[in-house]
Amino acid sequence: MTYMATLTGKQQLTIPAELFRRLNWEIGQKVVISASDHSLSITSALDLVDQLAGSVPTPHRFKGLSTQKIIEMAIRENHTQ
Repeated sequence: MTYMATLTGKQQLTIPAELFRRLNWEIGQKVVISASDHSLSITSALDLVDQLAGSVPTPHRFKGLSTQKIIEMAIRENHTQ
């Protein structure tokens, strides 16, 4: 299905509400944006992490934690360095 959106003067793009709900996204959720030629692909960052799960050993400090909690801890650790 195709949706129409408008780019603002602040270089922002609003995801149409119907599409937002259909994707089960949440406000504040992180997304990964990939560009090729004149098109964009937007993917949930959590979906990407889930796809990569198991391809890299999990550090012991992250064992048993949810993906969201691991991301929050990693961001906090990165900002304190």
